[in-house]
Amino acid sequence: MITNYKLEHNTLVASVDGIDFTLVTKPTKEEIGHLSSTYHFPFDYIAGILDDDENARFEMDKHHNLLLLLQYPCIEDEAAEVYPFSLIVNPKKKAVILSLNRDYDLSPILTRHYDASRYHHELIFQIMSTLGRSFNNYLSQHRKRMKVIEKDLALSQENAQIMEIIRSQKSLIYFEAALEDNIEVYQTLMTYLRDHNEQEFSDRVFDIYVEADQALTTTEIQLKLLENLSDLFSNIVSNNLNIIMKIMTSATFIMTIPAIIAGLYGMNVKLPFQNIPYAFWLIMVGATLISWLVFRIMWRKRMF
Repeated sequence: MITNYKLEHNTLVASVDGIDFTLVTKPTKEEIGHLSSTYHFPFDYIAGILDDDENARFEMDKHHNLLLLLQYPCIEDEAAEVYPFSLIVNPKKKAVILSLNRDYDLSPILTRHYDASRYHHELIFQIMSTLGRSFNNYLSQHRKRMKVIEKDLALSQENAQIMEIIRSQKSLIYFEAALEDNIEVYQTLMTYLRDHNEQEFSDRVFDIYVEADQALTTTEIQLKLLENLSDLFSNIVSNNLNIIMKIMTSATFIMTIPAIIAGLYGMNVKLPFQNIPYAFWLIMVGATLISWLVFRIMWRKRMF
């Protein structure tokens, strides 16, 4: 779907003939072809977002159309995945084209006020900043979830926690790769802007670069913590299993004592106390006392 906007009273307003900003969501090949022929840029500038594994890159064609293909996180099925978005700047018509293949809340971009004199720079900055900040927002939420999981690990033996850890590790691995690629694009863009005497805009892009670098550092730290948490979970499960096996083995050993005594007195030979009327109860009391004595010895030696 293609939605055109124009700048009126410093605000973006949807308009059929607006060319200041074009938002492309889940585009078809026909829509991509239409935009490609209208603004004279390569077809894959937008078609690249149809491939979820597309890498971030910086390109410029012969018509000086500038492509910033970056990646952003999107939560699906309780896990965060990383997807590409295309940001194209057309210098001839002074148009900015944003293409996404996933639904995303862009209200912070569409509802803010822009300075008409430097509108394009502000819009490009807001798009990269809003989508790039999603990494930090997710990492902040992820840190809180991990604290809850840490508390649950000591008490729970269910698979819910380990599955949450696996999903989080998968997301963070994607984050790490995406942020590294985004940082390379930011560096290339800053170099390009400085070469074209746009130092002020380059400084603003540097702020996005710093946020991305911080997000990358946080991602690497949380990945290491998750690896330690996963090892901790395995150790807890193994330790709890050892405790259960120790208790079961000790209990089985104690219960074996009355069974052995009962087995001995079940033999068809002459045995002690066989002519005493209360022999059964004497044997039961004796077996119980022996079992109790063994239990006390094992308890003192912490074998339970």
